This record gives sequence, structure tokens and C-alpha cells, in this order.
Amino acid sequence: MVFGWVTLAVLYLFLLFSLASWGEKNSPTARALTSHPAIYSLALAIYCTAWTFFGMVGQASRDTWIYLPIMLGPILVYVLGYKFIYKLTLVSKKQHITTISDFIASRYGKRQTVALVVTLIALLATIPYIALQLKAVGATFQLLTQQPNSNGIIIAATGFIAAFAIYFGTRQTDVTEYRRGLMLAIAFESTIKLLALVLVAIVGYSAWKRTQSGPFFESFTNEIALAQFGSFTFIAQTIMAAAAIVCLPRQFHVAIIDNLSLGHLRTARWLFPLYLTIISAVIPIIAIAGKAIFAGANIEPDSYVLSLAVFSESVLLQVIVFVGGLSAATAMIIVATLTLSTMLTNDVILPRILAFTGNTDDKQDVSSKIRLIRRIVIAFILLMAF
Repeated sequence: MVFGWVTLAVLYLFLLFSLASWGEKNSPTARALTSHPAIYSLALAIYCTAWTFFGMVGQASRDTWIYLPIMLGPILVYVLGYKFIYKLTLVSKKQHITTISDFIASRYGKRQTVALVVTLIALLATIPYIALQLKAVGATFQLLTQQPNSNGIIIAATGFIAAFAIYFGTRQTDVTEYRRGLMLAIAFESTIKLLALVLVAIVGYSAWKRTQSGPFFESFTNEIALAQFGSFTFIAQTIMAAAAIVCLPRQFHVAIIDNLSLGHLRTARWLFPLYLTIISAVIPIIAIAGKAIFAGANIEPDSYVLSLAVFSESVLLQVIVFVGGLSAATAMIIVATLTLSTMLTNDVILPRILAFTGNTDDKQDVSSKIRLIRRIVIAFILLMAF
């Protein structure tokens, strides 16, 4: 059984690598697909990490609507703040912005100190979050295989992510160049995440109807639950989530730097909020079903998604959920690692190297050094997270 899940993980990661490789080709079909605005919109869903896949269900089962602000903030920004996103993207393209640290520094006269501070803050905040994604991969494997140790799968996942990020993220020195294969792979992973959560919600609701009676959404529609919409916590978290959709380094990179055309924002304005709305709608269904079905069992609410898949006794659903959890973690890690490596290289390492060695006229030599530095930094970031 353990061998089967390991094999599945390897096959899925190989599929992801193959898909990204195909997306990098110059064939008319590959270019047409990777240039489609839907790919850009789905790639934005790296916002939904392993916490969305597991932790959000746990939070909904414990605190009902308190999970919602994390989704509501980005929805409001893209629906109501379209002009802001458009202007931000337009300005960034005109100034050839490479990262959020570069953008913030440009607001202060391209001061290197500002970029350095932003980069260090991002590094300190992101590495622990990458670590949590790796931990989620291990926890998923443990729950499905009932193995006491998941270090092997975490090491394998970390190694694959490093290889994927290095191969598809450092092929060009210019990070503003559209990375077709990477965006296609991320969009594919976003689709798998959504499919898995919707299927689990359907299975959970069907199981609830067979074993329970009464109003399904009672715990989410009572006076105490509805009062949360006006609470300070709900409003404050909504504002923070609205800021996060722009300020998170990985989100800024996909939304702004990897935007192929400003026209794609028109599709993202409705498709990305629709994606988040669907996820927001299925979360309480999974939480309610899990709470009812596993009442009295020693099962953590954070694992309801996987537990419902196991409860269904459907191997296909368990496979989709396993791959969905893997997608939720790997997509975030890949983009976050690439973004951090760019920030560290451009704002911390290269300025120091140039200060000691001076400029060089050999552009090819400089490009090779930059790619090598980024690859080393990617390995360093993942090692620290591990």
C-alpha cells in the first residue's frame, strides 16, 4: 500500500514535469493554451495552499464563518478593485519590475536598502510557511498509509520541487519573461485542487443525508454564527486578506510579473473570484459533513477532507484528494521559492558581488553566474524549509 501511494506521487510529479515541458514548446497548440487568459486566472489560485485544502475545513468546523475572510478579501479586490490591479500591472510592466521588493523600492527612488529590508522580511515569513506545506505533504501521506514516519516522502517532494523550480524557473536570466510551462503546470494543479474539494463535498453531503436528519446548514445560519460577519476579527482578517493578494511575494509575481497581457485581467476579474467562491461554498459542506460523520471519533477536523475520502471507500476519490493535497502544497512552494530566490539574488547577493568585483562587459558570463546563483539560492531556501 505504501509503495502504491509513493508510486502515485512519483507518477503525478512526473506528469507535472512533462506538462510543464510541453508548455515550454513553441508548437501552436502549446502557445495557444499557455497564452489563454484562463491559464493566468487559474494560476492565481496558488493563493489556495495546503492550509486551504485542510486547515480551512478545520477552522470552519470549529468557528463557522471565521474561515471566510481569507477568501472574501481577494474576491473583493478583484471584483471591486479591478482598476487598481490594472494600474499596478501597467506600472510594473513599464518600469520592468521583477519582484515586490523591486516595486516597493521603486516607490522610494530605487533605494537598495528598502529592497533589502522587504526581501529579508519576505524570507523570514515565507520559509516557515514553505515548511508547513512540506509538513502537509507528509501528514497526507501518513494519514493514507498509516505509517509513523513520512520523512522519505517529504525528502522526495523537496527534491522534486527543487529540480522543478531550478529547471523551469532559471532557464532565462530575465525573470519578467513569461514562463509558459510553469504557469500551465500551476493552472493544472489549481484545477486538481478545486476538483478534489468539490468531489469530497458531494460525497460528504451524500453521506450526511443517509445518516442524519434536520437542516444541513443549521450551525452556519444560527444567530451566533451570523453575528461573526460584523465582528472586528472578521472585518480585520478580510482587510488583511485583501492586502495579501497583492503583497504576498508569490502572489505579486504570478499576478503582476507573469501577466502576459493586460487583457487577461478582464478574465481574471471574474474567473479567479469564481474559483474562490466555489471553494468558499464547499468548505462548510465538508466541515458539517465531517463533524457529523466523525462525531465521537478521534479525528482532527483539519483532516476531514482526507478522512471523508477514506470513508467513501472510493480509491479514485482517495487518489484525487491525495493528488489535490500534493498540488496545493507543491504549487505554492515552487512559486514562493522562485520568487524568494529572485529577490535574494537581485537585492542581496548581486549588489554585494558587484560591489567587490565591479561590473563586467561579458554579458554571457554574467547571465550564467546569475542563473547559478539563483539555483544555489533555491536549494538553500528549500533546505532551510526542510
